[in-house]
Amino acid sequence: MTRDMKLMMASVFLWGCGEGLFIYLYPLYLEKLGANSVLIGTIMSLAAVGAAATHIPAGWLADRWGPKEMLLVGWIIGAAAALAMFLAPNLLWFAVALVAYMLTAFVMSPINAVVTESRGSLSLPRALTLNVAAYAVGTLFSPALGGQAARLWGLRSVFGLAFVAYLVSTAVLMRIRPKPVSAPPQGVNRYRALLTNRRFLSLLLLSFAAYIAFEIGFPLASNFLADVRGYDPALVGLLGSFNALGIVILNVVGGRRGPRGAYILAQVLMAVSLVILLATGQLGWVALAFVFRGSLNLAHMMSAAQVEQVVDRPKLVLAYGVTESVIALAMIIGPSVAGVLYARSPALPFQVSVALLALSIPLMWWLAPHPAARPLAAALGAESDAPPAP
Repeated sequence: MTRDMKLMMASVFLWGCGEGLFIYLYPLYLEKLGANSVLIGTIMSLAAVGAAATHIPAGWLADRWGPKEMLLVGWIIGAAAALAMFLAPNLLWFAVALVAYMLTAFVMSPINAVVTESRGSLSLPRALTLNVAAYAVGTLFSPALGGQAARLWGLRSVFGLAFVAYLVSTAVLMRIRPKPVSAPPQGVNRYRALLTNRRFLSLLLLSFAAYIAFEIGFPLASNFLADVRGYDPALVGLLGSFNALGIVILNVVGGRRGPRGAYILAQVLMAVSLVILLATGQLGWVALAFVFRGSLNLAHMMSAAQVEQVVDRPKLVLAYGVTESVIALAMIIGPSVAGVLYARSPALPFQVSVALLALSIPLMWWLAPHPAARPLAAALGAESDAPPAP
């Protein structure tokens, strides 16, 4: 493992420490500030709209400025947004700060680019999942700490603590060496090349169908546990630590599998998690459900790993950005649908999500790229933007 890979993992670990303090609690804080379930879902969707709009420009800028530089922009915006959430005097300003924070989702494609360049001898699925596992280790204990901080000092305090963690994370990120800029040769249009790559377009449609099933069942679980099961914020925060444990375990294990098989495993585990939440409020079972919810992060990384199977290296950063935009589109639609369904019946988002997962799992089995479908070395020769050698 290279020095830069270790630094990237350390930085996302510290980011996870900060994000875990509030990521499971902010829906409860929105509720405390006066938002109902429909408004919470709408705010989440607005945040996803902003995120979706930034992924492709971020990939384009990373090709010209470099992925590390784009990461620093995202880290600084995220830290400033956490401070703004802490200082926000009312629902409106908190929602604006939250949307600004969610805009930093554009760092996903630069992160994947840095990991791709820094992985050394690691396979790409292994490197991507180890990096996510490092983030998740940071969230192992921080949700429980966030829950305790909320109990002692109020929900608002968790955003101030997150700001401090983000400052340290940014300092570590600055030590990563700049990565090569992969701007296209003169006259080469990589957007056109991607949009004429049928295998890549098919993968985008498949990822959207699979991810929207996740996004309907995922966002309002904390509210369901508080409203229906009677859990307090401290207990919800503790469950977030179980979710982080699941992210670590599933990414370490899933990174050893092919992207297609790992994605299907993630879908199955998410369905099981939702069934458990519907069936019981017993703490032990709910904790297991939150372990299985770590499958969402595994699916996200396997989307990126599958992109590498159908797109060659010069177009990879841009392809990561396009893929993140499609995932963000699912994140726009999913929470809004979840909010409307929750208003009708708190159990309905989970029931609909399970049904959609039952449909999307066979699609992933039949249509996702197979591990041997496109070896990287062959792809670099077969789909290169450069003209063939004489």
